[in-house]
Amino acid sequence: MRRTTTTSPSASAPAPAPGRDPRRRLDLLWRSSALVVLLASTWLIVGASLHEASTAVVSAGRTVFTVGGLVALSGWLSARAATTAARTSAPDVRSATDPYRWWQLVLLALSGVSAYTVFSTVAIGFAGPVLPTLVMALTPAAVLIAESVMARTAPPLSTCVGTVLAIGGALLYVLPRLGGTLGGDVVIGTVFALAAMGSMAFYGVFFARVNRRHVGPMAPRILPVFAVGSIPLVLWAATAIIGGERVSWNVVGMLAVLGVVVYVPVYLLQHRLILTAGASYAALLGLAVPPLVGVGSALLHLASVPVPAQFVGVLVTVVGMALVIRRRPASG
Repeated sequence: MRRTTTTSPSASAPAPAPGRDPRRRLDLLWRSSALVVLLASTWLIVGASLHEASTAVVSAGRTVFTVGGLVALSGWLSARAATTAARTSAPDVRSATDPYRWWQLVLLALSGVSAYTVFSTVAIGFAGPVLPTLVMALTPAAVLIAESVMARTAPPLSTCVGTVLAIGGALLYVLPRLGGTLGGDVVIGTVFALAAMGSMAFYGVFFARVNRRHVGPMAPRILPVFAVGSIPLVLWAATAIIGGERVSWNVVGMLAVLGVVVYVPVYLLQHRLILTAGASYAALLGLAVPPLVGVGSALLHLASVPVPAQFVGVLVTVVGMALVIRRRPASG
């Protein structure tokens, strides 16, 4: 007598590929959207803060409060993990990620926090606010090339096309704002803008490489990077205060909100996306921020309505980003 077995459709159906898993794609989309919205909000709060304090004070203050927020979050996560382990009698499972080596920590802190902040600030001081934005729009391309060289594989055609379209749309949006905004020394400003772009591109690729085996919460992993990176910025602000600058409690309050409420979730989302979707993808999301700020400012009557060419640039950027998001899986 032959014995037959039946298999349910759910058991026989193959599992969805990582890049086609709807849950992972939905997770990637909400993280990406939340990051873009939060980044856009930072522009408005930073702009308000700069009316009452210098760039040095704002840069150092927001970073210090960000570090404070990461310290509090890391402590809470550690306490919760200890309580859970004691309650369930489970063994203490450590993160699979090795601690940073001193030179890795220094490189990450200087490139992603200190150098980028100083270089971008100096670039704006020399060349005005718009030209550095044009240069920084090339960051996704630089990161994509660096990732491809390190992986020794060419990126998918759709990713390349989407990145080029997104960058082109971002340039098309920024170019109409260039007239009358150039500072006193465009050459020096451009050099520092290129340095800022290179610094941020290096940081994204290097952070992804160093932390490719990281498992567990993100806050304790990025805390030492921002703590070390804040040191030069604090010295910069201290020099300004010793020189006579006064800081009001209103500015302190805005910087506290900016650092703890806004930048902590921004950095958590940003670094998680670097590890799950790639550094070039995380850099690409930054291109959506200036158009969002521009359209939002126009709706709030804080700035003029974008010209038709800028709306076309926004549309091209969205199409390019959609191509990349459609191709890019979320791996964690």
